[in-house]
Amino acid sequence: MFFSVGLALVRQNGWWGYVDKTGKEVIPFVYEDARYFNKNGKAKVKLNGETFFIDVKGNRAE
Repeated sequence: MFFSVGLALVRQNGWWGYVDKTGKEVIPFVYEDARYFNKNGKAKVKLNGETFFIDVKGNRAE
């Protein structure tokens, strides 16, 4: 797996989420689409048809 800011993007049962290096779910598998985190610690995700950025804790970010 490729890790960015300590998290890996993983698809499980058709949904995207993020795990840490131990394989523990950090950000739930709820996203229709998702991207890797950038160097600023933000990742673009899609949920319920809406695209936005999240931070490494899964909170919506600007």
